[in-house]
Amino acid sequence: MVGFWMHGLARVTGGAILGTCLTISGVANAADAPAVQPAEPDPAAVRYGQAISTRYRVGAKITANGGDVRDIFMMVAVPLECAEQEVHLLEEDYSPQIEQVDFRTLPTDKRAEPGARQMLISLSQLAAGQEAHALVTFEVVTRAILPPEQTDSLKIPTKVDRELKPFLTTSPYINVGHPKVRAAVKEALAAAEKGENDEPAANGAADEKSKPASAADASNQPATPVEKSENAKEAKKPESAASGSGALTDWKRVEALYDYTQKHIGYEAGAPDKSALQTLEDGKADCHGLAALFVAMCRTNKVPARMVWVDGHQYAEFCLVDEHNKPHWYPVQSAGTRAFGAMPVPKVILQKGDKFIVPERRREQLRYASDFTTLKAAPGNKPSVKYVREQL
Repeated sequence: MVGFWMHGLARVTGGAILGTCLTISGVANAADAPAVQPAEPDPAAVRYGQAISTRYRVGAKITANGGDVRDIFMMVAVPLECAEQEVHLLEEDYSPQIEQVDFRTLPTDKRAEPGARQMLISLSQLAAGQEAHALVTFEVVTRAILPPEQTDSLKIPTKVDRELKPFLTTSPYINVGHPKVRAAVKEALAAAEKGENDEPAANGAADEKSKPASAADASNQPATPVEKSENAKEAKKPESAASGSGALTDWKRVEALYDYTQKHIGYEAGAPDKSALQTLEDGKADCHGLAALFVAMCRTNKVPARMVWVDGHQYAEFCLVDEHNKPHWYPVQSAGTRAFGAMPVPKVILQKGDKFIVPERRREQLRYASDFTTLKAAPGNKPSVKYVREQL
């Protein structure tokens, strides 16, 4: 028998659950308002290109097959609101048994940048033979990301604030500071300093559909064991500082790490998710392994980096700071057409990050805040649960 219940969840009443409302007051006449000068574009920031609009349905269904089911609580990953993506609620479809629906962002620390959003569904009882469902349809507007206009002044952060620290440490499948990863970083930077990093060909299919069709299988695998040498505290200082060469900018140094993964790791369609270390040892991986290796190499060289989970694919992002010490995140394409510092083909973004703590699963360190259900049912009366995530 499985038992779990979430406390303190706000009850949802009325119409829309998720939405944005903007109210403008205090301006009697627009003509009397002072002219607002547009802000100067930041040359170090990414730029945004063409947007795609996608209707996206998510939610869950549960059927009590053999007997009554009680205390049902379901968590479903939904598209993430972020700088390059807007999420608007269009429709709600809840069966009568659904008692409560809410949404939350992770991490739950309000001072941290959101990395995931979850739909929370609860019902106290479902009678034998009954089916309950909670489905929402979103309009997701995702913009293409273009590279910054200037990169020479961008630097690897020397002082990392609390928001960036999680993106420098070891996490599931990200083997930070492992000797083999450190060796790969040194090899990549040495090749770049010698001018040996010719632009590699595209790595793999441009549109990979193997990950994660269901978020449930994206994080419920055990984390790769981490050796003591992988601890972030033992990772060496950035190789860029140790090299003593002023020929390469920090942007070029990160690009050298990216080029290394593209040149040395062959694309393996449909491969199981691999850690950064396993990818390095095998010399081949799918988009997940390629992204994990890039993230691990960045973090080993003190560059904040993270996984990005999109519909049917994974890629990565890294962070550099400008001359005012302002952090900027830049994407890299892990498989398909080469793209460094840009994401020319937008995809629906589900989550950003690779180490999540879910309040109801505090004993687990998750690389993805996956779909998950807790309930109480008699032995042999296990209900069927189906998570819904589909483009319409």
